[in-house]
Amino acid sequence: MWLPDARIRLIAVIALTLPLAGCFRPMYASLDDGASPVIEELSRVNVAPIDERVGQRVRNELVYAFSGGEATDAPYKLVVTLTHHIEDAVFQPSGEAVTKTYELRANFTLIEVETGQVLYGGSALSRAAFDRTTQLFANQRAERDAEDRAARVVAETVKTRVAAYFAARG
Repeated sequence: MWLPDARIRLIAVIALTLPLAGCFRPMYASLDDGASPVIEELSRVNVAPIDERVGQRVRNELVYAFSGGEATDAPYKLVVTLTHHIEDAVFQPSGEAVTKTYELRANFTLIEVETGQVLYGGSALSRAAFDRTTQLFANQRAERDAEDRAARVVAETVKTRVAAYFAARG
């Protein structure tokens, strides 16, 4: 049963937040003319090549997320560096690891090409677990799948942070 003061508090919260409802706009929202400034800015970002297979996977995910293809004559460049390692997570009584965790960390900087000025930077982290068996191919495939899962998460995190930068910049 609601207490009278609980109703008053609920009405007060609604009354105070209602005027703010028009102040928030979804990050990818279109303006009245149908254009989305964040999506347009993302499509103008060129992602620099990243070393190794996992780096190429992250880059491909970012290029596709930003514009669906290579940005030509882009005013912005995104530089991403990756570090990764594998940790033992679950052990058998014999001491052998049966589950491992792949950790992928990305440090990124958004650079204005014309001036070379760093506009924004940050990092993203992802962990993906995979099981180990007695089969060599199954182990290799499980590790590669974990790398791919981690790459997707890192790319999505980087994309969201860069988009938030463009949204905040206006």
